[in-house]
This record gives sequence, C-alpha cells and structure tokens, in this order.
Amino acid sequence: MDINFTRLITNGEFGFLKIGQNKSEIENQNLVPECWLNNESKESSRIWRYGNFELHFDDKTHLTGIFNDYVDELDGGESLNVMDNWILKKGIHPTLDEVTNELTSKKLNFSKDTDSLGLITIKLNNGVYMIFENLNEGREISQGDYGMTVIGKK
Repeated sequence: MDINFTRLITNGEFGFLKIGQNKSEIENQNLVPECWLNNESKESSRIWRYGNFELHFDDKTHLTGIFNDYVDELDGGESLNVMDNWILKKGIHPTLDEVTNELTSKKLNFSKDTDSLGLITIKLNNGVYMIFENLNEGREISQGDYGMTVIGKK
C-alpha cells in the first residue's frame, strides 16, 4: 500500500485505511500484518505492525488509530511504501515551528495543547495528530527546540 504523508496531513488519507474498518476488511485488501503483540494471536492482538507503523484496534476487531513514533526513521516494512514524506526526513525530527509554518502555509486549521509532562500535541480536524517533545533538555527552550516524535490518526 502506498502512503502519501501530504495527503495524510491535508485530508487524513492513509492509503485505503479508514478508522472503524475491521481486520478482515483490511486483510481482504492484501494488507496482512507483519507482526503483532507478543503472546497474542493475529486475531486477538490489539496492535498490528508494518515496519514501525502500527494499526491500533479497539475490541481487537475495529481500527481505532494509526501510529508511528519513529518519524525520523520511517519504515513501512514489506507492506507500506512511503511515496511522499511531506517534511519528514531521515534522521531529523521536524520542529514545532517547521510543522506549524507548513500547516499554516497549507491553510490547515489545527489546535495545539500542552500536557502536564510538557509534551505538545497538534491536532487537525481530519483526525491526524502530532506529538512534540523538548529535544534540548537542560536549557531555556523555544518552540524550535520541540521535535516531532509521533504522528498518528484517530
């Protein structure tokens, strides 16, 4: 399955996957998981993996989210082919400033929240979210010190 991150950001599209799909619908599209949680079967696991991308399931059946916490080393394994990285580059965590500037230039509405641990989450109306953390701990920080560590969709 081809993945286009610009489409993910702009309209929430992650290939043919849709939140709420069940496992058999996904497998019928020839997207068989490469691995799943230890001590679980493919059928009972709440997480299916494709390289370092994860599909999360609610009651072990319906897709509730897409998750990747290796944004600087995207790997779709045997099944996912990243065709367009958007601003994600190998070995680099995009900064909060870079991402907000890119979202603004694409005229995309987003909200920004900071949790009690200091993690900053950007949420788009299409269900896509990004999490940023301070990558330069130990000194006064600015938005440019926060790097994206997670990208996902709920």
